[in-house]
Amino acid sequence: MPGAGSENPVVSRALITFALLAALGGCKRNPDAPPCGAVGATFFTLSNDALAKATPDRSDRDLRRAVEDQLPAMRDAIVHACTESKWSADVRKCLVQAKDHVAFEACEQQLSDAQRQALDRAAPDPTN
Repeated sequence: MPGAGSENPVVSRALITFALLAALGGCKRNPDAPPCGAVGATFFTLSNDALAKATPDRSDRDLRRAVEDQLPAMRDAIVHACTESKWSADVRKCLVQAKDHVAFEACEQQLSDAQRQALDRAAPDPTN
């Protein structure tokens, strides 16, 4: 066929590029695993829900306000620790599916010691 030989290198490069992209995309172990941002969002939602359900008396309002003010920084610390210490897909999935803080904390027990330490280091100092 005339010209067929001249197209082979282009076709071959295209096929190799496609194969590499497919292979790299296929490296994800669990594409259904939620990202760390979803873990932080779940923490934030559960915390806000728990605060809303609490019926504070007058003396608790200042404390409640202080906790509410810290929630964005706490959420961001969780996202940072999750990302930096590479929490597993199973842990992230567990955390995102947690229905309350008891379940969320139970999922956190699946973290390695190093990951828990990273989370502790990332957490904001409540005295500031």
